[in-house]
Amino acid sequence: MAQFFTKYIDENTVLPVRELTSSVFLIAIKDGKILAIQNERGWDIPGGHVEEGESVLEGLVREVQEEGGATFQNEKLLALIESDDEGKYKDKVMLVYMADNFELGEFVPSEDAFGREEVEIEEFIKRYSQSHSALDLIDMVHRAKELLNK
Repeated sequence: MAQFFTKYIDENTVLPVRELTSSVFLIAIKDGKILAIQNERGWDIPGGHVEEGESVLEGLVREVQEEGGATFQNEKLLALIESDDEGKYKDKVMLVYMADNFELGEFVPSEDAFGREEVEIEEFIKRYSQSHSALDLIDMVHRAKELLNK
């Protein structure tokens, strides 16, 4: 099974070219609440694959709208996630953004997200922990909360 490695962004981080970014995700926190979506794996943050011809930010905007029925502002790159996968995603990265402002619009349930809520951060972590174990998302949420509160 593939392992994932999180690298937090700093002034020395060299970002990969667009073609090496497979997926994008958003940790959106406003007023102590996080934008959470519910999918077949449980509760998570919105995000997914960047499609052919899209920029990374275009993919992020589309995924957050599709899965969360939401828009966001003030996004900042938080982390990149690499994998030791030797298959389809060899040498690809996932990017995790954070934002301190989001607005909920119409939510249309789909196979990618059949639920959406604004949840207190600790409640989200509790829900997420019940169904996930691989990624460092809980640490990323805490780090995003600290950075966005500065």
